[in-house]
Amino acid sequence: MVQKKEKKKSLPPGVRERNGRYTYRYSVEVIKDGKRDRKQKETESYPTALEAYNAGILIKADQLKGKLIDEKNITLGQWKERWLEDYVTERDPRPTTIRNRTTALNSFSKHVGEHTRVKDIDVNDYQKWLNKLKKEGRKKGTIKEYHTSVQLSLADAVRKKVIAESPAASAIVPAFKQTLEQIETGELDLPKYLEKKELKHLLSVVRFRGRPQEYEIFTILAYTGLRISELLALKVTDFYEKDRYISITKTLTVITSVKKYVLGPPKNKTSIRKVTIGETVIKAIKSQLAWRDQKIKDGVLQHDADFLFWSYDFPGYPASKTYLEDRFNELLKIAELPEALTPHSLRHTHVTLLAEAREELVVIQERLGHKNDDITKRVYLHVTQKQRELVPDRFEKVMRT
Repeated sequence: MVQKKEKKKSLPPGVRERNGRYTYRYSVEVIKDGKRDRKQKETESYPTALEAYNAGILIKADQLKGKLIDEKNITLGQWKERWLEDYVTERDPRPTTIRNRTTALNSFSKHVGEHTRVKDIDVNDYQKWLNKLKKEGRKKGTIKEYHTSVQLSLADAVRKKVIAESPAASAIVPAFKQTLEQIETGELDLPKYLEKKELKHLLSVVRFRGRPQEYEIFTILAYTGLRISELLALKVTDFYEKDRYISITKTLTVITSVKKYVLGPPKNKTSIRKVTIGETVIKAIKSQLAWRDQKIKDGVLQHDADFLFWSYDFPGYPASKTYLEDRFNELLKIAELPEALTPHSLRHTHVTLLAEAREELVVIQERLGHKNDDITKRVYLHVTQKQRELVPDRFEKVMRT
């Protein structure tokens, strides 16, 4: 009797058997000499055909999303998209951080080319990009931020075995030497701020030449040292008139439109605080509340979220940081003050005036919402220089009595 041949086991699509183990075979896109092509690859081996097939399903899903490509031939443009998606999932960064990372990566991509393979980027390419940023007039702080973002992305490429080593690892941020004048005046180290007379003059101009809300906004920024993102996140319930403080528990982020605002936690734990306020700020807030109440009676409210300061175009939505920065610049021109100042300069102004009033550094830092901030410390030491110069005389006086 002729024996029937044993039927070969039917395997799921794409699955291959070798020595009792199973793999899934698939193809990925590669670029050779500028032309698109396909390259065959296989998964690791699995003990069962079903496990191999399930691994293949996940690969197919990634292919449909456009995420799966030949790791060794991945282009910078492809890696940028993949890394940003993974970065958001793994780190849960703030919207402004995502924007900053994207801006830096776009700058680097523009320099070396979107279609350049990541593995082909060397230290020279990377260093030339940093040097180019300096030649274009970018500030040292900006170059450092760009370097941090791209370095982070390329370090992740090493971790995920896309490249063997990062071209950013040994790169050097270009040096910025101080001139003699900058050293003597401290110009390079200190942020811009207003003197007391300048601040009074500016607020006077805003009061009589500004639009509704502007005097209240810029007064509160100057008298409290709040970050503008903290001020714009304020809600009516954050104002405690009887106990004379403002509660800071959130910040506002707007990337495109105020209608797509995001409220998130403050910059760090120490930023969650109660900022005590005096009569000037209390009056400013009560004036703003009266303006809001009238607008609500007029029936213009488009969004009821209890924000203290509103968008002019979309009442009820939070005020726009970009708009306020532009208006601040216009008001500086009217006041004939340096146009290099920004609303954030009012925060530094708050530090200088408190320092001149001989308030302790630790108290100022707590008020601003940070324990150890180098910029605040430098401003404080600069302003209190004259006081420190009197220390030897005071010591002499003690010894004579």
